[in-house]
Amino acid sequence: MAIQLPKFEPPAGYRPQADDTSSETDLLCFYLLRQKTVAQRLQMGAQLTRSARQFSINCFRQRFAHLAPPQFARKLAEAWLQEHCPLDYVPGGSEMSWIQDSIQLAADLHTILETQGIPYYVTEGVAAIAYGESRTTQDLDVVLFIPRGAIPDLAKVLEQAGFYVPGAEDTTAGRMRTLQVTQVDTISRADLVIADATPYEQLKFERRQAYPLTDGTPIFLASPEDIVVNKLLWGQQSQSQKQWRDVLGVLKAQYDSLDYEYMHRWAAEFALSELLEQATLEAGVRAIADRQWATATYPVVCRAFAIAQARGRTTQPSPELDVAEGSQYVLVQNRTEQTLTVVVKLGDRAIAEFDTTGAVLSASPALQDRRQWQQVAARLQQ
Repeated sequence: MAIQLPKFEPPAGYRPQADDTSSETDLLCFYLLRQKTVAQRLQMGAQLTRSARQFSINCFRQRFAHLAPPQFARKLAEAWLQEHCPLDYVPGGSEMSWIQDSIQLAADLHTILETQGIPYYVTEGVAAIAYGESRTTQDLDVVLFIPRGAIPDLAKVLEQAGFYVPGAEDTTAGRMRTLQVTQVDTISRADLVIADATPYEQLKFERRQAYPLTDGTPIFLASPEDIVVNKLLWGQQSQSQKQWRDVLGVLKAQYDSLDYEYMHRWAAEFALSELLEQATLEAGVRAIADRQWATATYPVVCRAFAIAQARGRTTQPSPELDVAEGSQYVLVQNRTEQTLTVVVKLGDRAIAEFDTTGAVLSASPALQDRRQWQQVAARLQQ
């Protein structure tokens, strides 16, 4: 029986993940990807990484067949870890352990960190795979909520569990923020980042989400919304196209399950609003984000209209219309059509329309409209 798939019409501004992929094919891929669970998407990414590592081993065996096993292992470690390869590091294990992926490494670290009572969440590449597009990832990024004085004890536990742990003294003293560890038998590395003491960082820990892997082991991931905000921030600092592709991948795969208002709030805090607007356009989710804005703004609109009526600041240009005119926006209540519409005075442009139940009939705010209505909401709360 043929599989019935919806027809895909790329929205204006839609951008495929790769230049050689059509918009229709990209939309289909992400439609299918949305049918997968987080665990399944992680497993897909893990398989890609294992396959890439196996291919690398095969190529190295052909090229460096003359090397003794320890020399071959060292050569492989230098290639995979590059500048992060310790000077005196010779991998243990064997080919079977060398093809381990970052997802399995996350599971191994979960057990250690949970035993030590250290809250954590996985971020960056592994989280982007979990929530978005399947791809390989070179290492694992984990954020820890840990007092610096407890780092030496954690370093000892990690060493006993088969990790190479340099730089613990510098991290404890605050000279470094990241504890870079390597699992000796697997040539797998992780950056253990000490969390900042900021309100946003605390919120990210509160919003972290636990997902079981296919073997039942759970790992904590940063929320998809926080991954988007952070990747926009990192991408702005590094000008990395990989970060931008990850952002689009998460938006496309998570689609209408995301809290776009939350992302817009924190994007504004970090001066990322324009980037987030562009990302929602290229990911084809602008309409979803706009409708969420309208839903969140509806109580503010109703409150503003009610205040205008109570103060006698509404007019009736026709029997069915009540109009409240502000300095920048006009609110129009149509009793016949049972709608409430928000219109920008300059240009006479409707940016939101609601029915009597508050359901959004249309929404198309500009970034300036978002900012203005945030200010209106703040004034009405005073």
